[in-house]
Order: sequence, then structure tokens, then C-alpha cells
Amino acid sequence: MLVQIILAGLLLSALPSSKCRAIDDEDMRGFRDSDLDPIVMDVDGDGKPDTITPRLVVTHYRDKKSKLHQAEWIVFDLKTSRGRVVRSFFKYYYGNDKIDYWVWWLAPCRPDKKGRTDLVFYSGDDTSDETIVISNTRGTFRVYSRKRTFEQ
Repeated sequence: MLVQIILAGLLLSALPSSKCRAIDDEDMRGFRDSDLDPIVMDVDGDGKPDTITPRLVVTHYRDKKSKLHQAEWIVFDLKTSRGRVVRSFFKYYYGNDKIDYWVWWLAPCRPDKKGRTDLVFYSGDDTSDETIVISNTRGTFRVYSRKRTFEQ
């Protein structure tokens, strides 16, 4: 619990403005199939709810010694209320077969006056975390900022 409070403080210091919602323990999700419920929020600014669907992807690769490893990703797809589908608008590498992050969180944020909903993605464990601001620019999404912290 104390670690999550510290991580929440670090997250809030990385956000671009106070218009971003604070992180709560209830918002944290694990990297398990049972925690991949769709996220409903207005992303395109039309006042109607859009659906962001997370999914896990595992890819396999071989190292220089031909040993088989896996890379673990979480990928987000967007379906707007108008029917527009944006597959894989954000991909995040959260681990491999040896180590990975424990929790993730995705929330809306409105840092500018244009009314577009940017997104804040958080992932972490008990020793490190990463916060990413995803900018929504006319229907395309770009990583605006990235902040990593490590516990000393």
C-alpha cells in the first residue's frame, strides 16, 4: 500500500496539468486476462462514450545463443461512438519471460484548451514505474512524454 502511495505521488508529479485525474488503487489493473475489461470514456470529444479495449500480446524471439524467449506487450484498440476503429493505437512493452511490471492504469487527461482528451498510461511494480502521456492530435495518438523512476 505504501509503495502504491509513493508511486501515485510520482505519477502526479509527471502529469502536465492539474486537469488530469489522480490515480487510485481501485484503478490499477494487473497484466492478466481477467483485468482486461474495456475502458469507456469520451476520447474524441463528441460527448459520447468511446471504448478502449486492452489486449495482451506475446511475441517470441531467439537470443544470440538460440535460446527462445518471449516479449510481453499490452496493446490498446479504440472504437469511437461514431464507429471509427483504431487498432493498436498504443503498444507498451511491459516485460519478458524473466521479469515484468505488475500493474497498469490508463486514464483521460485534458492538458490543453482545445478540448481533446489526451491519455495518461502508468505501469509499475514495487521497484520502478513508468508514466506516459499520450497526446491525441486529431484522431492520431503520439507519445508526448515519458517518465521512468527507479527506487534506490
